[in-house]
Amino acid sequence: MPDHELQPSVRRWHWRRAVPVCVNLLFGVPAMVPLHSAWLLFTDYRSCAFDNSGVGLTDCGDVSVIEGPGAARVGLFFVGGLGVLLVLAVDVLFPAGLGWHRRRWLAAALAIPVPYLVTVLALTVFD
Repeated sequence: MPDHELQPSVRRWHWRRAVPVCVNLLFGVPAMVPLHSAWLLFTDYRSCAFDNSGVGLTDCGDVSVIEGPGAARVGLFFVGGLGVLLVLAVDVLFPAGLGWHRRRWLAAALAIPVPYLVTVLALTVFD
């Protein structure tokens, strides 16, 4: 059956299935900040990631390793916390309040890390 012969309700049904994935892919773009911050904390700044003692009081390495985790912590906890609240609101609360299928929105939340993973793979392959 050609596309122009489809009923408007059938076309609308196909579009409604893609909306949760598209919305969560858009959330994945700002979610790159806390994802990359977590990556930095667990790789480059591993020795001093959650150490709050002052400079010279710990054996973390050079000054860049001591001062670097601050921005990564802010990116992870502040931006990540706001991102979790946004995902909770859009993927759980709005569908529940509007009578939409919550399972479809929660399954589409798996698309959030896709932009970060594609970027990491591209940088790995082409670097």
